[in-house]
Amino acid sequence: MKTSRISDLAVGGLLWLALTGTVLLLPVRSASAEESFNLLQIGAQTYQNVTVTTKSKNYIFIVHSGGMTNIKVSDLPGDILEKLGYSAAPTAPKVQTNTASAWAKQAVEKIETPQVKQMQAQLMHAWHESGPAANLRLPSPTPKLILSVVGTLLAVYLFVCYCCMLICRKTGNEPGALVWFPLLQVFPMLRAASMSGWWFVAFFIPVLNVIGHVLWCVRIVEARSKTTPLLILLLLPITSFFAFLYLAFSDSIPEKKKKQERRVEIMTLETA
Repeated sequence: MKTSRISDLAVGGLLWLALTGTVLLLPVRSASAEESFNLLQIGAQTYQNVTVTTKSKNYIFIVHSGGMTNIKVSDLPGDILEKLGYSAAPTAPKVQTNTASAWAKQAVEKIETPQVKQMQAQLMHAWHESGPAANLRLPSPTPKLILSVVGTLLAVYLFVCYCCMLICRKTGNEPGALVWFPLLQVFPMLRAASMSGWWFVAFFIPVLNVIGHVLWCVRIVEARSKTTPLLILLLLPITSFFAFLYLAFSDSIPEKKKKQERRVEIMTLETA
C-alpha cells in the first residue's frame, strides 16, 4: 500500500511539474512571437523601442519607450504590414449613396475614356494658350462642366420650343411636331404669322432674311392682336426675347373686344 501511494505521488508530482513547465513556457513562446522595432514611423508620430503585443483585424497594440498605445492597421506603412503578417491594408467600409449620385458617378466614369481624356487635354491646352482663358481666369472644361452646359442649353431650347407652340396655338394654328425640331420649327411659326412657307428659303439669303424677319414680326404682332410698342420691342435685339415671351404667355384679346375696337376706329374715321 505504501509503495502504491509513493508511486501515485511520484506520478502526480511529475504531472504537476509538466503542467507547471508548460504554463511557464507559454509567456516565453508568446514573447518570441511578438514583433519588435527599434523605430516605428506612423504619419507624423515616431515611436522608439516598439513591441507589438496584440494584433487584431483593425488595430494593433504596441508598447514603446514612451508608454503604450493602439494604432489603426490602415495607418501602417506597407512594409510594416508585411512584417506583421497582414496581406493588404483593410478596405474602408463603403459609404452608402443615393441612387441618383451613384448613377451620375458611373455615367461620368463611362464617359472618361482614354480618348475623351486626350481630347480634354488638347482642349485645355488650346483653351489656355489661345482662347479667352489666356486673359481671363475661367474654369477648365471638365466633363462635368461640359455636361452642365449641354443640359442648360437643352433646357433653354425646349423652353423656346414651348413658347413657339403657345404662340401658334394662340393664333389659331396647331403647331404639330415640327415645332420641336431645329430649323423645321420655322414652318409652323410662318403659318402662325399667315406667311408662305417659301419664306423659309429667304431666311438663308442675305438682306432677304432681314426683310423676312421684319415682316414676320409685323404679321405675328397683328396675329396676336398686339400694339405697335410690342412690335418695336420685338425688333430691338436687346428686348426681342422678352417681347417673344410676352407673345407666348400673354392672353389673347377676345373677338368681341376686337369688333368693338374696330367699330370705334370706323366711327372715329367717319367723324374725322
